[in-house]
Amino acid sequence: MQTENQEITKEEIKKEFQLERMILFSDAVFAIVITLMAIEIHLPELPHGVKYTEASFLVALKHLWPIVFAYALSFFFIGQMWYKHLQLFALLKEYNKGLVIRNLIFLFFIGLFPFGASMIVSGNILTPFLLYLSILICCFAAQILLQDYIVNRSKGITINTDFTDERIDLKKKTATIIVMVSCGLLALITAKLIENSEEKPYAFAWIIVFVIAARIINTKNGAKK
Repeated sequence: MQTENQEITKEEIKKEFQLERMILFSDAVFAIVITLMAIEIHLPELPHGVKYTEASFLVALKHLWPIVFAYALSFFFIGQMWYKHLQLFALLKEYNKGLVIRNLIFLFFIGLFPFGASMIVSGNILTPFLLYLSILICCFAAQILLQDYIVNRSKGITINTDFTDERIDLKKKTATIIVMVSCGLLALITAKLIENSEEKPYAFAWIIVFVIAARIINTKNGAKK
């Protein structure tokens, strides 16, 4: 009997250690992605022998604001993704193949953030924005896929707890991503319809609609808890 209990204990420790490795790997990806995005923030290189003057330095800083904005937006978005990832994995007591695959899909799209953020500095404002928005949507969708698997589809790998709040949060995120995709498509259509290139940025005013809609969704679902 004692030998059997020891074997069970060893098996539980092994599963806990393997799950911990999975969490550490995920945390490393988040940390590396944020670091790589910060590396993209640098002043343009000047020709050999030329140094920055006060005026040229201020001009260079002015040209950096899009990528600084992209970094700040990405940092807080990734931070939110990481926090939710932390909460989801706190519900687990072991892992399976389905969890590993969905987690890797999620980390794959998180890893695209440095590329998306670097594209914001491109001269063409529409294509980089749509590319960056696509990465946001893919990350959000991958997180929903992971959360749905843990809360609704996995068996035997979660702790015994009430998933009511998680299911409400899942519905909220599903509605939010639908609004996000809709506003992205409307922004694209609006930009195509605007002929004046200087006025095309106004198409991104659909972001305001998305923020308001996301706030309403969050408030309604919060009232249901």
